[in-house]
Amino acid sequence: MKKLLKFLLAGLLLAGCSSNEVPAKEDYKVLCPSGAPTLAFLSSYESIAEKGQFDVTEGTDQLIAELSKSDSEYDIIVAPVNLGTKLISAGKSEYRLDGILTWGNLYIVGTENALSGEGDLLLFGEGAVPAAVFQASNIETSLTPKFLGEASLVSADLVSGKANAGLLAEPVASATIAKAKKQGIALSVLVDVQEAYRIAQGSEAYGYPQAAVFVKKGTDISNLTTAISEFTEAGMPDAAALLETIGVDTLGLPDASVVAASLEKQNVHYKKAADVEEQLTTFLKVFGIEYSKDMLNE
Repeated sequence: MKKLLKFLLAGLLLAGCSSNEVPAKEDYKVLCPSGAPTLAFLSSYESIAEKGQFDVTEGTDQLIAELSKSDSEYDIIVAPVNLGTKLISAGKSEYRLDGILTWGNLYIVGTENALSGEGDLLLFGEGAVPAAVFQASNIETSLTPKFLGEASLVSADLVSGKANAGLLAEPVASATIAKAKKQGIALSVLVDVQEAYRIAQGSEAYGYPQAAVFVKKGTDISNLTTAISEFTEAGMPDAAALLETIGVDTLGLPDASVVAASLEKQNVHYKKAADVEEQLTTFLKVFGIEYSKDMLNE
């Protein structure tokens, strides 16, 4: 009887050792652009910072550099989906697309009836996602599109009254409207660019895949993405308190109250890339990138 028991226990141990399941990591090292994408990590930030590392960067230079490295220290890099997939399709990145975090947070802000007036429509992101999405959205206006170096310049000209309409991303759009009000200038959202893009592209889905999660090939981050999905789909509960604890400066965000008030317009929802292939295919075509399943982390 004892021999039989030992035999059964040994069999169970061997079965456990032969399992192909790879345990999900917990000590993640994350690189994320400042702004809206960081909101997805609010409920996970403390754990990541304690067990691993969470770095926030401005611009795309560091994102491109790390995505291109074969020995990058980061397990997870959040980057514009077109940027990462372009590197993958060119064979210049060992990272793979795991999922989409944000689905567009661009809005045209301006004074009433500004789009039918004269002057400039201020834009930012020339050669990048904001410009491409604007052009693909077929927005009707008599204004002349004019690119400025960055969104902060668009915001400054709107608040000072130098311009009547401009393209901005949330939460900067809400912050700009609030600042202009203090100056006696009434600004509002004139166009939801995500909806304009949907109509122009004939899509049933709202928005477009914007900030994406790229991981080292084969890395299991399911425990983290599950937490992100549950947090964002619940409406990001306690976001204001979490922002105060972490610090908006740490995440490259404006005033915590402004961010909390504009959460819905941030359009933050985690979706597994394999589940949104149609939206990915359509969006990447805008950038001349051919979608392939080989881009995915599966």
